[in-house]
Amino acid sequence: MIVDPVVSQLIAERQEKAKQSYSDAGFLRMAVVALYVFVGLSLIPYVRILSWGIPILYVVVVALLIRWQMKFGPLVTNDADYLKARRSWRLSFVLWLVALPLGALVWLLIHLLTR
Repeated sequence: MIVDPVVSQLIAERQEKAKQSYSDAGFLRMAVVALYVFVGLSLIPYVRILSWGIPILYVVVVALLIRWQMKFGPLVTNDADYLKARRSWRLSFVLWLVALPLGALVWLLIHLLTR
């Protein structure tokens, strides 16, 4: 059996990209969790300084969501890592959408109460 070097190179590149997508999706998921942690911690009176991190994390998560989609969205593979990464991206997107009104409300409430 002869293996075509071009085909094997293409398969290796796709597999490497699938693994990278899984790694990047994990980082994205951690950023979304950090967003929720900042929202929760900002409700504690002496930890309100963390409330300034909420808008920063919103921007970071949006950038990571867009970056992942542009870099790995068009990838065509049935690699298990890629499928997990895609599910993780979708879950992170939904959690970010839910965090938008929640975090904005908390941030606004804190800044109105501390005037």
